[in-house]
Amino acid sequence: GAASRARACRRTDAMAAAPSMSTMGAKPNKDQMKDFLEAGVQMMESDGTRELLKTSSTPPGRRLIELQRATWDTLGVDQDLGCKALDEILPPVEGEDDGGLFELKQKFVWTAMRVYLRSLEDKKPAVLETKAPMPRATIIEFFDACNARLDLPETCEGLLELFSKTVQREKRGDAIAQMQRDQLEILGFESKHGCAMLERIPQDFAADKELQARLQGWFAKAQQSYVMLEQTMIGRRVAEELESNPDMRKAKEAVDKMTPLERGTLIERNAQKVQAIMGMPAAAKQEHMKTLCEADRLELLQAQLIAFSVLKQQAAQMYMQQQHGGSGGPSGTGGVVAPPSQEEMV
Repeated sequence: GAASRARACRRTDAMAAAPSMSTMGAKPNKDQMKDFLEAGVQMMESDGTRELLKTSSTPPGRRLIELQRATWDTLGVDQDLGCKALDEILPPVEGEDDGGLFELKQKFVWTAMRVYLRSLEDKKPAVLETKAPMPRATIIEFFDACNARLDLPETCEGLLELFSKTVQREKRGDAIAQMQRDQLEILGFESKHGCAMLERIPQDFAADKELQARLQGWFAKAQQSYVMLEQTMIGRRVAEELESNPDMRKAKEAVDKMTPLERGTLIERNAQKVQAIMGMPAAAKQEHMKTLCEADRLELLQAQLIAFSVLKQQAAQMYMQQQHGGSGGPSGTGGVVAPPSQEEMV
């Protein structure tokens, strides 16, 4: 997922940027990068940093960047070269020992996100705005905060739990919507008023291409997260059934032998049944499957496996779009997550 490739220096305002202008100095070695990451985590988790971010007139994300980058100075490493080196740390291939460097980088990234989001909560106004327009800087902060929160593992696990408890598929997006509404209020805007301000971005900032792109990117991020969460939830269920249900294993063997045309025909014939069965609680699903004859049961299991495969493909395509700058947009994925509105998704 996105978290596994998180960039410690070029993510949101929670992380230090990685400019490419520097041409002087030596690239840091692994020990220096490890020292930077460990010192950075310690600095970000300190009470002193929390108080500094809370009282600083500089936006917390930008101030956090400054604090992160200053750590390179204590190691005698050029800031730009140091950030660039961190950006190049990738997950180790099988059999490779990177000394825990990627894992430490991931800890740094997630710590930065948590500290950034906490700093916004610490600065939450006592009185929420209900009338004034939302400043451009606040809109950008909102997009960055929502995107960062969706990347956190604890957010994903919390949403997965809510998804699994929500029988109606169309209602699962409400969990992401509520998270977004909560973020508006953290930034000082009453949620309904904030939603109304977000709806006005195309008119109020018609010539602002950067903000329009950020709007589309935020929307695409929410859609991608929705699909990937649903994929993970269904994937866990499928994995459990493959282990415990002989019929599921038979269904998989049959699907593996099908042509693309045969798969398409089968899923089209069973689309409504699949949607209904996937929305059932586990106990109700088991009872329903018992009422079917063997042929119908196997066909429905086959259709579920094909639907899951399609969902994985959609998630992969959305991830690649986002990684290469694609935005998706309100009309790009069939309304998996609704366009901005006061009553639905922010």
